[in-house]
Amino acid sequence: MFGHTGVLSLALPFLVGRVVGQTGIQLDVSSTDSIKSAAKSLAGGIVSFYNETLQKDLTLGLFPDPYYWWEAGIVFNALIGYSYLTGDSQYDSLISEALQHQIGDHDAFMPPNQTKTLGNDDQSSWGLAAMTAAEVGFPKPANLNWIDLVVNVWNTQAERIDYATCGGGLKWQIFTFNNGYNYKNSMSNGNFFLLSARLAKFTGNSTYTQYANQIYKWSNDIGLVSDFHVFDGADDKKNCSQVNHIQWTAAHGVYTEGAALMFNMTGAQNWTDTVNGFVNASSVFQATKDNPVIIETACENNGKCDVDQRAFKGIFARTMARAALAAPFASGTISKILSASAQGAVSVCTSGGKPSCSLSWADADSKWEQASASDGNLGEVYDALEVVQGLLYPSAKSLQTANGGGSSSSSSATQSGGASRSSGASSPQNTGAAGTIAVSLISVLVVAIAAMCSV
Repeated sequence: MFGHTGVLSLALPFLVGRVVGQTGIQLDVSSTDSIKSAAKSLAGGIVSFYNETLQKDLTLGLFPDPYYWWEAGIVFNALIGYSYLTGDSQYDSLISEALQHQIGDHDAFMPPNQTKTLGNDDQSSWGLAAMTAAEVGFPKPANLNWIDLVVNVWNTQAERIDYATCGGGLKWQIFTFNNGYNYKNSMSNGNFFLLSARLAKFTGNSTYTQYANQIYKWSNDIGLVSDFHVFDGADDKKNCSQVNHIQWTAAHGVYTEGAALMFNMTGAQNWTDTVNGFVNASSVFQATKDNPVIIETACENNGKCDVDQRAFKGIFARTMARAALAAPFASGTISKILSASAQGAVSVCTSGGKPSCSLSWADADSKWEQASASDGNLGEVYDALEVVQGLLYPSAKSLQTANGGGSSSSSSATQSGGASRSSGASSPQNTGAAGTIAVSLISVLVVAIAAMCSV
């Protein structure tokens, strides 16, 4: 479950000195071989930790406490990206098994054992991982299409858009009994915006485009996005009249990539301006005007990033790298940010069988803990992997679409465009689903099952 200051306190991490006696990861950002070598070391450290946890009878696809389920989703998304970007497929079976095991009873990444912490942003983190699998042609198991899972996630979330408060938008939490149910946050709505845009690009179905436009407009209308800055969220009990103005790299990134895809599909000037606006506004996350290395502004310098927030920069790196692909006019600025950040990241990482990384990429003397994924820094190693391998997107093979020979092109959902709403609709319709959500788990699952049956 993504934390935010309105619900989860910012925890002060245990601060220790740098690990000594280990060799730093070497990186030449102009060398593809060097980038791949650095990425291989970081990916290997994550997989090593995952394999260790499996030996302790942990469920496939999960990491142990204190890592929430959503973080496993973004990590496996990164490993799918690693396979695609580097050509190193040694972890493909492991990744595929993890995703399959977390699908849940309704084929929409809603496993029953995650009910107590399952938010819309958590579910969409796994949905975006499946979306990546579809786009890169990741090997699919028998009788399963990655894109079908994505469509199922999208359909369940489209049904949850709550028009009864704040004029629309997704709540943070899915179930009424979870803390944060009355909070509409930028991560849930930004992920839905991005998922809609990526589905629109992959399938060509205009319904997804319509919903992407809708959720982006709503985000601006309500103030979650203002002057291209993305704020944390708002209380729907107050009709979203008071916005929490904390800014996070992850939320900024997903809106940026979504906008870049909308430009890519439409070529419209408003989306050009939007992409430029988000890229320029990302300066709030840069160390200095002359040093574009990314920092988690809200908590990094004051030492208060919690476990969740220590993984946000990886999401930012991934989404910005992909935004540069979709909107080439922004690639120059984004490339400078990612190159500087990748160099900063490896400067606070050590190599070896279990690479250790620190959170701070801009301050070599930071007292943030430098540790391996196995020793408590999964988020930090993940961040470094995403920013390093993000440098490979410009030289990678093209992402696939349903009509371009994608691995899931035989899917019935892909052929029909996937969305359960009419593709000929002039605008998204109020489904009224939010008003039907009851306090009991059973009644909530009935809504989800109904949505699934319409696919």
